[in-house]
Amino acid sequence: MKRQTGFGLVETMAVVAVIAILAAVGMPAMQDFITNQRVKSTSSDLFTSILRARSEAIKRNKDVTIAPTTNWNTGWTIPSPNPGEPALASFTTRSQITVAGPAAGVTFNPAGRVKGDTDLQFSITSSTGKASCIRIDLGGRPNVQAKSC
Repeated sequence: MKRQTGFGLVETMAVVAVIAILAAVGMPAMQDFITNQRVKSTSSDLFTSILRARSEAIKRNKDVTIAPTTNWNTGWTIPSPNPGEPALASFTTRSQITVAGPAAGVTFNPAGRVKGDTDLQFSITSSTGKASCIRIDLGGRPNVQAKSC
């Protein structure tokens, strides 16, 4: 009689069942990881955009603004301070992320300072409650904190 090699149906089904259980256990952790990364990535993009707007204001010796496209939840843009030129940068907010900030945006003067007389803040939150806060002092320096504002 010839010896058979390979896996039987019962063995294959047992392996598939173990894989399904491991996937079911690991999926919520993966969703949390993805959400956390979206918050971190959006915070990083906004922080970098704020630094860019400040840098452009100093470099061009003109006021430069970072403003929401429609509102902060849809994204933001850094319009050129020179009329007729294209925007310096534009970003779209990721899905399941809420961004709240000053409705009029943030304007930096040629010295790199924020126009206005109060510190500004941006709140970045996910649908699961993960949050990040960006504060801009009057000197124009942003600071990111991995907690809600």
